[in-house]
Amino acid sequence: MTWNNENLRQLAQQHPDWVVEAEGDCLSVSNDEGVDAFVYVGEKQIVVETILFPVDQVEDEAALNRLILQTHQLVPLTTIAIKSINGENYYVAFGALSVSSKDEVVIEEVETLFANVGDFLDLYAEHFEMEGVA
Repeated sequence: MTWNNENLRQLAQQHPDWVVEAEGDCLSVSNDEGVDAFVYVGEKQIVVETILFPVDQVEDEAALNRLILQTHQLVPLTTIAIKSINGENYYVAFGALSVSSKDEVVIEEVETLFANVGDFLDLYAEHFEMEGVA
């Protein structure tokens, strides 16, 4: 099967602990802990991402970026990037998979991202101000 927003929405809605909504050209998936993930289906890949914290809440960006590069492989299937959203830069966690991935792989990617958010926040907490963080 090749994924698109509609059949991906149907699959995600089968998960009992998720709320799934269409958000423009992507899906918003929220878990029962209040973490929101955005799922984009492209021509060749599906990207699942969530916002971690704003860059402007980081005390020493160079030190945090160095730590991320040294440790992000400790958290499986997810990596970190900086993304501009509405003119503000954020650290985001994301995973990517093929548009031809099996159902269980797609679900695993979203579940893993949700699980990894807390790990990333714990790993990097000393580098940002906690107020307003995911």
